[in-house]
Amino acid sequence: MRFLTYCAAALFMTMFFGHEAHAKRGGGVSGTSEQMSLIAETEIQDDTGQTLALCHLTEKTHILFAGVWRSSKGYVLAPNGCDSDSFYRLSADKLELGKALGDFPSDLPDQPVMSLNDMISGFWGLGAIAILLAIAGVKTAGRSARKRQRQSEMGAAAPAAIQAMDAMCHAAKADGQLDTSEIAMMADIAKQMTGENFDDARIRRMYDMAEVKPTDAQFAAFGRGLSNEQKRLVMQATLMIVGADGNLAQSESVFVQKLAKGLNISVDEVKAMFQSMTASPA
Repeated sequence: MRFLTYCAAALFMTMFFGHEAHAKRGGGVSGTSEQMSLIAETEIQDDTGQTLALCHLTEKTHILFAGVWRSSKGYVLAPNGCDSDSFYRLSADKLELGKALGDFPSDLPDQPVMSLNDMISGFWGLGAIAILLAIAGVKTAGRSARKRQRQSEMGAAAPAAIQAMDAMCHAAKADGQLDTSEIAMMADIAKQMTGENFDDARIRRMYDMAEVKPTDAQFAAFGRGLSNEQKRLVMQATLMIVGADGNLAQSESVFVQKLAKGLNISVDEVKAMFQSMTASPA
């Protein structure tokens, strides 16, 4: 029986073997590479006497070294238990012949099945990207919901008033605490802008819904659709809040700088505005 097995393997090699190919090795941060995984050992030997194994050849695409896609390239024969850079391709006819001669398992499917390891290594990067996008989507949805809640507390005010109050809420949150002086200042400014009375609880609800670290897009949104004069009103209201307790924290200074950039107001103009607000009367 063993003699017949060797004869079948020799017949397979002599009549139906193809040219040797080499696996593509992808280098660099991004690219594609070919990899082989073991399906079954065989008695087939190549012309150098190396015993060949039946392997599944796959091609993996990676971005930033993370696998984002893997596709099947079919069956191949390769030495060293598929741990090799060279292989011999198997056509459908050769595969059927190998099964008929007993060189390959008789129940071998016509198309190789991706192993769990191949799936994990080939798609984990894509999965990570999907998770990051989902997290970003959740964060964006959360910011949008909090913005709607803040605006509902502000009432039916004009856009300039709403955006000024929104900027004040975020400025108050920049140092991580809401002082009574800031509450009083916000309530006073809000009443001047809207004609409505804002009690402490309402101010705190607006404050609680503000973002701890606004994005650049949010800083720009504080002035979206406003005239240059209205943008200056937003900045003035914000400066009054950060200076309400008489102490400008580093986090508040950073907030003002980012807001100035978002409103397209120069740093020199912001300094002049702040100095004029804090200057003692002669």
